[in-house]
Amino acid sequence: MANYPKPQVGQYHYVLRGKLYIIYRYESISEHGSCSSPTDESYDNRDDARRRVYELNGWKLK
Repeated sequence: MANYPKPQVGQYHYVLRGKLYIIYRYESISEHGSCSSPTDESYDNRDDARRRVYELNGWKLK
């Protein structure tokens, strides 16, 4: 299992919806789950969506 950082309110992530990867922003997070809202950004390529999420979150790609 990958070792991902815990999500935080205000951070971005992507989700595959149909044929597009939609960028979402976390609105709330609790021990029982999380709530996020879609942004206006979508990508048809997973790597492009991943790069954009890293950029939005201020993370560096390895």
